[in-house]
Amino acid sequence: MLSDLEKALESMVEVYHKYSLIKGNNHALYRDDLQKLLTTECPQYMQRKKAEAVFRSLDINRDNAINFEEFLVLVIKMGLAAHEDSHKK
Repeated sequence: MLSDLEKALESMVEVYHKYSLIKGNNHALYRDDLQKLLTTECPQYMQRKKAEAVFRSLDINRDNAINFEEFLVLVIKMGLAAHEDSHKK
């Protein structure tokens, strides 16, 4: 049986693949795929951010795709925001 953290990690991978596989590449999220992911999966954290700006900041190697490692940068940023929000409540 998976722990809560293991379930969360598995869920992150599943979400990434849900959108990366739209174009059949499980190693790349393209601009429109990232836009769909952001608006569907994390609307509360993306209210003030534009998907294009997020894409540019995540595409560290400038290959016009977001690989899983680059996606984890987004997850970390959202995790930090969620943690901060948890202390405001």
